[in-house]
Amino acid sequence: MTDQGHILKYGYTFTVLFILVALAIVAQLFVIQFGEGPQLRKQSEREVIREIPIEAERGNIYSSDGQLLATTMPVYDVHFDPVTVPFETFANELPALAKGLAQELGLYRAARWEKKLQEARNQGQRYYPIAEQVSYQKLQRLRHLPIFENGQFKGGFIVEQKHYRKMPLGKIAERTIGRDRPHLSTGLEGAFERILEGRNGLRLKQKVKGGHWKPITDHYEVEPRNGLDLVSTLDTRMQDVAHHELLRALERYEADHGTAVVMDVQTGAIKALANLGRTEEGTYYEKRNYAIWESTEPGSTFKLASVLALLEDGFADTSTRVNTGNGHLRIYNANIYDSRPGGYGEISLADAFAYSSNVGIVKLINQHYGDQPRKFVDRLYNLGLHHKLGLPIRGEGQPFIPTPGQGKWSGLSLPWMAFGYQVSFTPLQILSLYNAVANDGQMVKPRLLEATRRHGRTLEEKNTQVLQASICSRRTCEALQALLRRVVTHGTAQNINSPQLPLAGKTGTCELNYWKGAEHQYQASFVGYFPADKPRYSCIVVINSPNYHRGYYGSAVAAPVFRNIAENIFAAAPKPLLTEKPLARKDTFGRQADIKATLRALRPGKPLPSLKGLPGAALLSRLENLGFQVKINGNGRVNWHYPPAGTVLTTKQLIELKLG
Repeated sequence: MTDQGHILKYGYTFTVLFILVALAIVAQLFVIQFGEGPQLRKQSEREVIREIPIEAERGNIYSSDGQLLATTMPVYDVHFDPVTVPFETFANELPALAKGLAQELGLYRAARWEKKLQEARNQGQRYYPIAEQVSYQKLQRLRHLPIFENGQFKGGFIVEQKHYRKMPLGKIAERTIGRDRPHLSTGLEGAFERILEGRNGLRLKQKVKGGHWKPITDHYEVEPRNGLDLVSTLDTRMQDVAHHELLRALERYEADHGTAVVMDVQTGAIKALANLGRTEEGTYYEKRNYAIWESTEPGSTFKLASVLALLEDGFADTSTRVNTGNGHLRIYNANIYDSRPGGYGEISLADAFAYSSNVGIVKLINQHYGDQPRKFVDRLYNLGLHHKLGLPIRGEGQPFIPTPGQGKWSGLSLPWMAFGYQVSFTPLQILSLYNAVANDGQMVKPRLLEATRRHGRTLEEKNTQVLQASICSRRTCEALQALLRRVVTHGTAQNINSPQLPLAGKTGTCELNYWKGAEHQYQASFVGYFPADKPRYSCIVVINSPNYHRGYYGSAVAAPVFRNIAENIFAAAPKPLLTEKPLARKDTFGRQADIKATLRALRPGKPLPSLKGLPGAALLSRLENLGFQVKINGNGRVNWHYPPAGTVLTTKQLIELKLG
């Protein structure tokens, strides 16, 4: 074959191959266009355009007195699409926009802003970041800058709203209010997550250069539905009182941590719940919710349950005699002591309880339940003490009561239980028992939620839940009330007896980790209610691991905190709530020199002097000039003020004055 023939042969072969390849490509295009095309187009749209969830605004949390405890604050991220701006507009107004951004944001000078925005347009960026988390006020100023004022489609101004949670009261009640965290919300935030969170919306967004998602329209595909507001049972004034009184005691005794709870006797509404733990630097903050979480041996405050059992089962009455000897009792290889050297000798049950005699209570329990310990345990079970309270806040500690025949039961279990060891409860569980006695035997469930609201309109009110209609007979309950009052008038808590405000309760001093041989670790507590004759509030104070050398008895460490909380609450109470003569007014002012001296003493960072008797007009002027926030009611001279005298002032603190 000639050379020309070879060339023609190769030419035909390549032509045929080219035609076959072209036909294959056409066939594949046909398949893609009409076969796989619709599916691929949908997939492409999903990758480029999506419905992106838009977070709903979380509901607010309020106190029972109308103060804002937690709220969602809107913040805004601003982006710029320079490509969408007409060329002439961009060229003419870019310098003015750059100058405005330099003034509002301060990140760069105007020339640098101009250069960056020009580069973004040249590179075809459709989602250039301008600012993050700006306030609504700043957003409005940015919106009116040159170019941006033309909106999203002609001015490239892209806004996305976000939210962050703010607590206006700062650290007060932080653990009770809780934190809104993904998959780990705590406190009220976690307990009522479904009510607060609302329903997210949807917005159509397009994927642009850099992997960002740009809103396509100004409206939502599905409008977000904001969460409901919660009204908690907390009272901000009572919370502030409990917080600062607890803090003062923790600092004085250099304790590791502590808690104080105030509860409405009849409704179970928790009016204050303070929890403070010590840092390595020696300061205190809301570290854990000890009142709900920490389950420990309560010590002598549990003697109320032991005496209740004796009275209710008919084994004793308050006049029953018991010989405490020299204050020492040995059972097997263990020793039980009374705090008084030499003991109390022969005393009545009433005195054994008032003086918190370990030997006296243990002897009576052993005498009547020693051969039938199950009867004593059943009585505790009948009180419901083996159950959790079922609080909505996560992390409630598990109560523990040893039972005969089970692994942890021994010959020491019954006597040790009698004075509050080998059992375990949280402070709030112990408070519920005392609250039931104050409430004439009816045990109610502690609650933190008052109502739910939307736009200020109440949707649902939360009612009191009764756990037990009666924990004991009326006769037993009246006897227990008399015993708790006697503790304050004649017993271990005489140091807090007040002629103006009758108190009732029980001291507790529990040695911690005694089985480990640890030295000088105690838990001091006091739990009771006030006023004693017509109970309105119950309260428990627990202070854990105070400095042994400064004090560790419940009467010295915890009881004064209880008294101060009670007196501060009732100092501002309406007169009908006070059952005896009102608290005496102190430090009233008459002489002009006294007034001027007190006004000069008002300074941030200094203890607040007593303001009672000061003229309201002069005081208001002085406080506002110093930068304090002041809430004032009435006219004339001050007859009540909050915070109380002695509180170290900060300009962030609200000072409340009542004049008359």
